[in-house]
Amino acid sequence: MDLNLLEKTTFWVDGIELASTDLGRLAAVAASVLGLPADDVMVVDVRPGLVAFDVMSPTVPAESVTAKERTLLEKLGAVEGVSLALDAAVHSEGVLGLIAADPVEGARALEASRQMVSEVLQRVARRAVVFASGPEVRDGKIRDTNSPFLLEALGVAGFKADAGGILEDDAVAVAASLEGVLARGYGLVITTGGVGAEDKDHNIEAILRLDPRAHTPWILRFERDMKRHHKDGVRIAVGRVGPTMLVALPGPNDEVRLATDVLLSALSAGRPDHEIAEALAIALRDRWHSRMHPRGGEHG
Repeated sequence: MDLNLLEKTTFWVDGIELASTDLGRLAAVAASVLGLPADDVMVVDVRPGLVAFDVMSPTVPAESVTAKERTLLEKLGAVEGVSLALDAAVHSEGVLGLIAADPVEGARALEASRQMVSEVLQRVARRAVVFASGPEVRDGKIRDTNSPFLLEALGVAGFKADAGGILEDDAVAVAASLEGVLARGYGLVITTGGVGAEDKDHNIEAILRLDPRAHTPWILRFERDMKRHHKDGVRIAVGRVGPTMLVALPGPNDEVRLATDVLLSALSAGRPDHEIAEALAIALRDRWHSRMHPRGGEHG
């Protein structure tokens, strides 16, 4: 479990004296004890009886820093040129104060923190926001049937779902809109539309801006003609930023209904993101295949 330092990144040792000590070595030893990369800790102040360290990372692993005072002092004291007083101690005004925690109390604090984080993540996971796409929806030329359906379906499935509004036909603007809801505690973000091969479709690219490793399987492939087909085909996307899953679905309402059933079933089963993406793509591909090759279309 990682702890955010909330900009309180400094800890210091009282009762320490240095004599021709390699500060880089001193910092590396401290980083090793705290389970951090060597270059994530640096010495920022040396005074008589005091050495201050700064952690360059915004987060630290809770298990690695809690109740590590004794080990840290022992390892620092073994560095050439370091001497420690009998009452040497580690201090911090922030989260790093856990270094000096009593082992028993530290273990209790860790367990309480894990429980709290687990509860928060569970609440976040059940919050969803739904976006429609395109100026034709915004201008009232077509009715948004997807958002009301998704909001109802998500509600029945136990989600607290909100309407996010209508996304612009611009990758940067879409990414900004999606990024804007990430910090608001949503565990699931769904967009509809904007996944086609036209030059106005940007939702896949927007999700890739936020998660370059997002899963984006193809539903249909086209030859580019730079008229209607500016891209190689139609894709969906399943990405993740922190605890939040980002899902880009097509715009047709029947496809959204089909994909929603698949998505909710996969989420309920706890399937990983890449399997969810492929399950969505397979279902939507099959739908397109059945449209293009309907049964009973041949007569003998």
